[in-house]
Amino acid sequence: MERCPACNARTQEKTVCRRCKADLSLLIAVEERGARHAEQARRSFQWGDFDRMFFHAGRACSLKASPQSLTLLAASALLTRRFNAALGLWKKHRKHLTKYKADGQ
Repeated sequence: MERCPACNARTQEKTVCRRCKADLSLLIAVEERGARHAEQARRSFQWGDFDRMFFHAGRACSLKASPQSLTLLAASALLTRRFNAALGLWKKHRKHLTKYKADGQ
């Protein structure tokens, strides 16, 4: 997490916001859990288990929707022949990518 959701201050990966003193530990834990699901999705791809990849990519994306997690989920949707879902995810990915570029991330 780069910014505090309460006051928008840079967090510097600390569990308490330096400006507003908000507890960020639960939000950081959610992001870490999403990262673990994303890693499991990548491993599932290497093993050729695309259904498991789709499951973990979906979890990762639900915990933190980012261009990377949306790409992972869209790729797993294609590999599991969920073409309508892949198309919708691609559109969502482009929207997020535009937002991230506008935010300077």
